[in-house]
Amino acid sequence: RLADPARLDVRGELLCGQDLADSAARLVFLLLVIGFIPALIFAWAFEMTPEGIKRERDVDRNQSVTSQTRRKLDFIIIGILVAAVIVLLVDRVTQKPEAETAVGDRSAADSRAERAPTDGEPAIPTVGGRSATESPAAATPNQKSIAVLPFVNMSSDPEQEYFSDGLAEELLNRLAKNPNLRVAARTSAFQFKGQNLDVADIGRQLKVDHVLEGSVRKSGSRLRITAQLIKTEDGFHLWSETYERELTDVFAIQDEISGAINTALELELGASAPAAATPPTSNLEAYNLYLRGRYLLATRGGDNMLQADVLFDRAVALDPEFSAAWSAMAFNSSLLFGYTFQLSAEAAFAKALRAAKRAIELDPENAEAHIALGRTHLWYFHNWQEGEAAANRAYELAPNNAEVVNLYGDVLIMLGDFESGERIERKAALLDPLSATNAFDVAVALLIQNRPEEALAPARIAMDLAPDSHFRVDALIYALLLTGRTEEARALIETTIAKFNVDQQDPVSANQWWSIYFYETDDREGLRAYWNERMGAPNSAATGPNAAAAGNSFPASYMAFFTLWLDGAEAALPWLQIAHSNGEFMLLRWPHYFYLPERMSTDPKWLEFWNQPEYQGLFEIRRSRPHDNISWWKERPQ
Repeated sequence: RLADPARLDVRGELLCGQDLADSAARLVFLLLVIGFIPALIFAWAFEMTPEGIKRERDVDRNQSVTSQTRRKLDFIIIGILVAAVIVLLVDRVTQKPEAETAVGDRSAADSRAERAPTDGEPAIPTVGGRSATESPAAATPNQKSIAVLPFVNMSSDPEQEYFSDGLAEELLNRLAKNPNLRVAARTSAFQFKGQNLDVADIGRQLKVDHVLEGSVRKSGSRLRITAQLIKTEDGFHLWSETYERELTDVFAIQDEISGAINTALELELGASAPAAATPPTSNLEAYNLYLRGRYLLATRGGDNMLQADVLFDRAVALDPEFSAAWSAMAFNSSLLFGYTFQLSAEAAFAKALRAAKRAIELDPENAEAHIALGRTHLWYFHNWQEGEAAANRAYELAPNNAEVVNLYGDVLIMLGDFESGERIERKAALLDPLSATNAFDVAVALLIQNRPEEALAPARIAMDLAPDSHFRVDALIYALLLTGRTEEARALIETTIAKFNVDQQDPVSANQWWSIYFYETDDREGLRAYWNERMGAPNSAATGPNAAAAGNSFPASYMAFFTLWLDGAEAALPWLQIAHSNGEFMLLRWPHYFYLPERMSTDPKWLEFWNQPEYQGLFEIRRSRPHDNISWWKERPQ
């Protein structure tokens, strides 16, 4: 389901009010002009006399009061003209330039993030000669834009959906290599799958001036592919073609289509397109497995991603030189632990590391492999410098790839560069405006900087863009609590748990929301009672079955943070040790709850835990980037 486009404009009400003001001003001016002409005729043909209004020719010149009424009429006319001029001036002064409305844009409340850095303020990072705040539309003055919609599967077998989607995604990736062309990200473009929307509506929502749409019919070894390039402004078809080929010609067809599109746009771009891409593999079966794996990876979810992992394994077994399949495997494995616990973090990240290195060995410019490598180094292996270097390289290679940009923003935030991380997350939202993940991450970046009022808008957008999932509600719950809207937050928790059966389907999220609620409302006894009911009084973390039982429904690292608030550092430390043993490194390092351990507690034993080699290097990096207002989580007085 598509979100209401009006929701995507966080300033929609202001813009609507401005339109009403402009319309009213124009209406008043029009009425004044219309009324002026009959008033002039009336004044010419009639005259006011002491006996009333008479026609001018019936008035005795000796009794005429024209000299008096003429002066009054002069004042009236002058008054009308002055009013008209005032209306015009007010209309011109109050008229504001049209603003962009993507999630990535600044509202008035957070415009400070766009101002130039002052002395003492962290500079905007530059990677590969591009500013981190550079919008995707800023690459060239006359840059054209395009969205590649998912191709319609016309095959008799509905399971061939992955092939039609994969073909569209491959075309998208090829077009994205044209530096003169801004290409809408897959997540946003594929939101329109199965929708029968006008291309003008699609263009407005994605902010693109061209759309590529098509269909695929696959029958045995025969392919029939139809594609057409359309201008969103007027629906004019710039180019269309139908291809009938053998399946073995699929890469040649992709070259023909992308080349024809670039040629059609070249007349408007005034610049040549890049040369045809080298086929990613010569093994069609491996390519088929790769497309099926990417289809499952794009849909996310633990079961889907585990299946994708198997398909990528089979693809590289058939073609060990297939760099794109290796990088897809690495990317999938680097994300997998966040979606399922069926594969240990150690196994998932070890596989991500091997696959990323192999992909880069085969293709040093494979940006997906570099970002997966950076994520793996940072999230699991504690190689902070190597992780940051790999992420920088990924962004340098693909500064307009929405997934790379989004993960690069995550890296900057993990390393404590919150302002730059926020700007990068906003750029990802501009590239992929219908991605709930990008809107959510913008909200989180604001929450970490203690800017909850500003986080409300993107948090609501994230929830609206993912109406059939409960995973994007966290940021809004936090933002509501941090802005004092506790009753609204409680209602949202209750309705979300009921709607998605979260207590049974995802008890970790339910426990997290309620624990945050009790923490922010300063209700220690409420949290104890909730834990007693839900997890069997998990207050003694060091011994007994309660520790294991609680760990199944609530990560030990979360237990440590809340126990610190309830009972102090001595009670929290056993939970930290359990979290460390469980390999909860992602949760222990991610700054949703804390930025530096000393900001939570100054207890010597607490600080000693965080001084371990696995964490020390990260906190040294964070301390080198000090901030005045960081992390809303902190130890509160007992």
